[in-house]
Amino acid sequence: MLTHHQLGGMIGVSGGGIINYEKGLNPIYFEDAVKLGFALQIDPDELMDDYTRFCMHGYGVKIREIRRIYGLSQADFAKKNGWSRATVSVWEKEIGNHHPSREAYQRLKLLAEEKGVRINDT
Repeated sequence: MLTHHQLGGMIGVSGGGIINYEKGLNPIYFEDAVKLGFALQIDPDELMDDYTRFCMHGYGVKIREIRRIYGLSQADFAKKNGWSRATVSVWEKEIGNHHPSREAYQRLKLLAEEKGVRINDT
């Protein structure tokens, strides 16, 4: 049986980070799900939900597609949804580890569904 500290060491996060995953305080993004799956010998998909699947590589293209379906610039799309233009730009370019929040994901999902687009198809 692994301790939180041991498991965290195997995947490069603190023991507290593992506890936060367990409590649902932090999402388990794809990269960590793969590491956890390997360490725990389970399918990484079991550790992810629709939101974290959306945040896999390629989410920026999906956000850009939603914005373009509405015919909006980054600035107008951001303003319409209460985000900054810089935030939309970072999401579309997938800069760093800056994923949309769960709340923003829900908004993006709703916008896509209004136009008949499914954003969780891979």
